[in-house]
Amino acid sequence: MTLTFNRQTLPFRTDFLIAGTQCLLATNSHEILQAAAHWRSPANHAAVSSFEMEVIVDPDMDGNSEQPAHFRGNRHLVFGILPPRSFVAYDLLRRRVHAVLSPAAASDRSFWNKLLLPITIGVLGTTIGVVPLHCACLHRHGNGVLVAGVSGAGKSTLATALAHRGFAFISDDWAYVSKTNSGLLAHGLSFPIKLLPDAERFFPELRALTPKSTLNGEVAYELDPTQSSAFDLKMSTHPRNIFFLERVSAGGCRMIPCRAEFVRDFFEQNAERLPDELPEAKALRSNVIQLLSACRSWILRTSENPQRTAAALDAFLLEVNRATA
Repeated sequence: MTLTFNRQTLPFRTDFLIAGTQCLLATNSHEILQAAAHWRSPANHAAVSSFEMEVIVDPDMDGNSEQPAHFRGNRHLVFGILPPRSFVAYDLLRRRVHAVLSPAAASDRSFWNKLLLPITIGVLGTTIGVVPLHCACLHRHGNGVLVAGVSGAGKSTLATALAHRGFAFISDDWAYVSKTNSGLLAHGLSFPIKLLPDAERFFPELRALTPKSTLNGEVAYELDPTQSSAFDLKMSTHPRNIFFLERVSAGGCRMIPCRAEFVRDFFEQNAERLPDELPEAKALRSNVIQLLSACRSWILRTSENPQRTAAALDAFLLEVNRATA
């Protein structure tokens, strides 16, 4: 069977906003159309840019053997296999997505909202005007707060503790930053927070959940912020403060001011590689990171548990805001 991706032959069409960009969707599946309705209509909202997404649901995909998620790239093209039995291709140069889904994937809203769309924004990212940055994002005292750090530093755990203290929650792992007329804007997607099993001792609500194997093979709790009354959710914020989280063996919590060069180097070194065919995307990312380096920034060195670290950060921000008011 040969599948032809042609917007004229796909009967269902819509568009929606995600992470500040507009998705133009065409599909043969009414279920996919309904899943897209979860996202905000672009009416009266200015999107940074747009991309096209064409999704075919094909029953023949059920005949394929199940495979773990994996991706391969060739210059500006990225190809991926996603369970259950689905295929996706990204053209970064033309800002297009082509996906063939199994009926099981199409009928699973979590596949669409928590897997395919987040991966799509992560892969296309900078080519559609939103720069993916590996950090948690929250909002407090009228300002956006980014929490960055190397993998395993505890960003998700601290972000969860901050949310329990009243910080508005935007994201725990990736923030998508765009340039607007009012400055940088960091977006989130509100997909589940992944917390390692030892986080149960800090957050008793995890005991009602069962750890799952995640896409990268880790076993973790998935805490859905949209299903918890403890979370005040927000979709975007203007980043003003950045904390680089470092775990230390002793010494309590210390906030150490860091230079703009540290901010630039961290985000540049931790960014995904972009192919040479995308010089404009590379320039945009460098410009966003340069602008981000003007934010107030500190290295947060802590030996305390997440709740105490969150309390220290909250009190510190309050003093900073009072001093600069």
